[in-house]
Amino acid sequence: MFSLIELKQVLTDQMDDILRCDDELLPRRNERHLKELIYSSKLIKVVLGVRRSGKSTLCKQCLERGATAYVNFDDERLAILDTKDLNKVIQVLDTLYPDARYLFFDEIQNIEKWELFVNRLHRGGRNVILTGSNGKLLGKDLATHLTGRQVSTILRPLIFSEFLSWRMPSFASSNQAIITTTVYSELKRHFDEFFELGGFPEVVRGEPQKIYLQELFDKIVTRDIVQRFKVREAKVLKEIALYLIQNSSQKTSFKSLKNVYNLKSITTAKKYYGYLLDVFLLDELRGYSYKLTERSTSPRKTYSCDLGVMKALWSKPTVDLGAKLETLVFLELRARDAEIYYIHENKKEVDFCVVENGKPKSLIQVCFDLSPPKTREREIRSLIEIGEKYGVNDLQIVTMDEEEHIQVKSHKIKVWPAYKFCLSIGLEPWSTGSRDHSKYESLPRYN
Repeated sequence: MFSLIELKQVLTDQMDDILRCDDELLPRRNERHLKELIYSSKLIKVVLGVRRSGKSTLCKQCLERGATAYVNFDDERLAILDTKDLNKVIQVLDTLYPDARYLFFDEIQNIEKWELFVNRLHRGGRNVILTGSNGKLLGKDLATHLTGRQVSTILRPLIFSEFLSWRMPSFASSNQAIITTTVYSELKRHFDEFFELGGFPEVVRGEPQKIYLQELFDKIVTRDIVQRFKVREAKVLKEIALYLIQNSSQKTSFKSLKNVYNLKSITTAKKYYGYLLDVFLLDELRGYSYKLTERSTSPRKTYSCDLGVMKALWSKPTVDLGAKLETLVFLELRARDAEIYYIHENKKEVDFCVVENGKPKSLIQVCFDLSPPKTREREIRSLIEIGEKYGVNDLQIVTMDEEEHIQVKSHKIKVWPAYKFCLSIGLEPWSTGSRDHSKYESLPRYN
């Protein structure tokens, strides 16, 4: 059992550590949303996301120094804390930070019955901020005990614009209306670097990618899943996680996972898959349909949480650059809080369908290299056919480097490189591509 003196020393050390970090060495995040959440809401604030994605750092950047009392419950020195010790935590915090207006708890779900403690603090008028790397535990327990009293957001690894704000701050803050050829070249160079490194802040700062991310992966699987959920087949779970990350952007079948890894049942496959989603190692995409029931039962496509993780855990002879680029576009759309699906109909597939107000608004195809004639024809034909069926006029193809406009009769397709897509630097004014697209004009039409 902790004495007040021991607890005071640990909490003092923790606050010193988080305040000692030099902000200039930390990649800045898009803070506006979290600042609004922190300062405008009296509800319990919850920031979720994969380990080491920068949740604590972001909260630190948003909060006023001196106004926050901080506790990291993932500290091994606090491993022996239990429910009855939580009152001591508050007692020490009130002594150390008598003027604190915010209580900032990191990974508090490590303590049993933590949700009752947080609920009591909130009822007493305390302003509480929680961060955690397990969405199911935090989400489920909060929903049970704090109905209507919490608001949450998900923080993922850096997207390209955030990476760029650290690598090229002069561009990020300039809002340039006209971009020179030299600046475009620099943007592309930084994008190529981001495409290799991914978005985990410590890797961006210079930690060895492979070693750091492999150790992080092991820690997430071991501590956040195996230990927390008491998984007996830890090796199998790890193999499934590796398989899904290495096959990012592919459809996932619970039946095939069961058969390949000799699991007891499809239920076990679903459970293991769910754990990987809960700790944000993976995310998923469903197929689009006008009917909500068909969306929920459609095959799911699975995506890695980060490009760097894909590279660090890759065991195949060559990296699938197309899958990597599609994963990047997926992560970018997720970061924009877009409602997205894929569409697969009549042997035609579109990678992303952006839905607004219940209706498809944009169709986005991802193609690493559009130059092969058969690839070009397939991508254009799929966009036009599915666009006609759903009445979508905003048709896009995101590539690694290619850039043009394609027009087939009344259909206009914007082809642009991924770095411009991520920064929303468009192609204007409209001009048709130089290639002959007449062979696509006889596409079959939907009734």
